[in-house]
Amino acid sequence: MRITDDIEVKQNLHIIVRERGKIVTRRDGHNIWLNLGREYLAQLIAYTSMTGPVAERDDRIRYMGLGIGGNRQLALGVANSAPLATPYAGTNAQTDSDVGVIGLERPVRISGGTTAYPGAGGDVWLGQIQAPAVHPVATQTTFSRIFTTTELNYSPFLTVPLSEIMLFPGVANINVYNNQGVAYDTFDTISKTAAFELEVNWTIRF
Repeated sequence: MRITDDIEVKQNLHIIVRERGKIVTRRDGHNIWLNLGREYLAQLIAYTSMTGPVAERDDRIRYMGLGIGGNRQLALGVANSAPLATPYAGTNAQTDSDVGVIGLERPVRISGGTTAYPGAGGDVWLGQIQAPAVHPVATQTTFSRIFTTTELNYSPFLTVPLSEIMLFPGVANINVYNNQGVAYDTFDTISKTAAFELEVNWTIRF
């Protein structure tokens, strides 16, 4: 008799949009753990040497990033027009059912300049999550981040139609746009302006 036990990584994503503390909209999704995320977990549990010992990989989940890509972008007229079209160029083809996704399709800066990809060295593309993470139950971890009223949208990007989000490990570089992530989701557009803050709670379930 053969007994199998498959460990499946499941997720829950909640995005809450607030204006002066009042909830104005929200997005709730069940998103995907990418192939790169599976590779990340496989490396995270292994040693390269028992002398020391030396971990094969020792970085943890550390960042979130947002973009205007993905196939659920409902404001293509805004996303594909000035001032967003050139600095955040790209298509809207990625889905949250494709485990082969590598990075955000059209990542947007949290803060920085206005030039086209790859942008400037001082640009910040990823936001660090809050620590410590929360464990709702022993087999779950929730990563949280609040994107403030001044983040993501700044002159001339006064309205940013967000439609994709990704989790990134600690090896990611916050000052470059094309980081590789471990988990991904697309969602119906949220028009981020200086009036709103975004609270993201992303729960990984085993």
